[in-house]
Amino acid sequence: MHIRLSKLFNIIEKQWRISALLKVASKRFYLLITLFVSTSSLAQQPQLQQSLTLQQAIVKSLQQHPDLKVYSYQSEAAQGAIKQAGVGSPMSLNVKVEDVLSSGEYSEFSSMQTSISIAWLLEGDRINAKVNYAKQQATVTELNKQSKALDVAADTAKLYITLLAQNEQLKLAKIALKQSQDAFRQVEQRVIAGKSLLVDKLRAKASVAKKELVVEDLNHEIEASRASLAAQWQGDSNFTVTGSLGDIPSLTTVDNAYNKLKNHPKFKQLAAQKRISESAIAVAKANENPAWQFSAGVKHDELSGDASLTAGVSIPFGGENRNLGQIIELQAKQGGKQAELDAWYKNISTELLLTTHKLKHNRHVIEGLGEEIIPALEGANSSAEDAYRVGRYSYSEWYNVQQELIDAQFELIDAYSNVHYLNIELERLTGTATNL
Repeated sequence: MHIRLSKLFNIIEKQWRISALLKVASKRFYLLITLFVSTSSLAQQPQLQQSLTLQQAIVKSLQQHPDLKVYSYQSEAAQGAIKQAGVGSPMSLNVKVEDVLSSGEYSEFSSMQTSISIAWLLEGDRINAKVNYAKQQATVTELNKQSKALDVAADTAKLYITLLAQNEQLKLAKIALKQSQDAFRQVEQRVIAGKSLLVDKLRAKASVAKKELVVEDLNHEIEASRASLAAQWQGDSNFTVTGSLGDIPSLTTVDNAYNKLKNHPKFKQLAAQKRISESAIAVAKANENPAWQFSAGVKHDELSGDASLTAGVSIPFGGENRNLGQIIELQAKQGGKQAELDAWYKNISTELLLTTHKLKHNRHVIEGLGEEIIPALEGANSSAEDAYRVGRYSYSEWYNVQQELIDAQFELIDAYSNVHYLNIELERLTGTATNL
């Protein structure tokens, strides 16, 4: 009996241990399932979009735009050219042996005279001219970079404004869609009540469908614009733009714009190219007269055992007007650079004048739409809706008023966008920063 009880206790103990192990395993399995579900739910959650300001977008573009990367290599090449231009001709070592292997009393090497000298060119002016020319080339490279950076910043700003405008258009399109849906329900109720024709219901339904297409198209356009903006710095499009189209910049006068022209990288670039022509002329004139060669050394007489110092100078002649044709060519190119600079200044001045006039016009459009036209159409739309409800206005007349109001609101967004576009263009023309 005692043996049976002990076996029974052993069986119970084994079952208890198995049960405990199962409990531990089930807890671990539950924890693993919970962790897996939590991880999966986190992975499925969309990443939050980061807000992006205009200045941040411009900084990203200037740092990562592919068209600007080439200028870093060009700058390194320009610095290498400056360094190389400062290298003069190498010195030369001259060894001269005389009276060697003579006949008679002074045979073999007994009367040999040996001279050792070092010769160098006097070319300081030539080197200075070459270095100055290389420095002017480096200046043009840097100004080219600044001019390209200005274009990149302007393109980025325009894409940013486009995205802001599309966001505002999408908000307006959704409001227009809701209004058309409300109008459809009112028309449907009047048709059921026999107060309106079926044609009004069908037209209202078509209007809703059109508004839905506008919303859908704007969503696609926003995605495309966001991708285009991100391409400026080769990044992803997981961001939202911040800013308001209503924050229009102050109007720049024509005189102030003209005063900024001489600080434009393009103006400086053309002026630097003119200086390059001057430097090239200086190099040609320096090379026109060959450099003098000086030498100094020691002479040893084997017979007497005496040593003496030697010195010499080599003066080329007959080099006058040797580079006359090249100098005439460079002077003509210099005149061409001046003419190009004058033409650029004249053209850019005309563009500035036209841009400032367009800015003034769009500001007047904003004032007219915002202060007079849109408020009047809002009142007309409200009155038309009330009149339609009591049967004093047709659906066509009410729809036309609605559409006039929506069109005016879209025109207001376009006018605000145009002000920003024109201001960006004005800043690009004058070489100033872009702000919003």
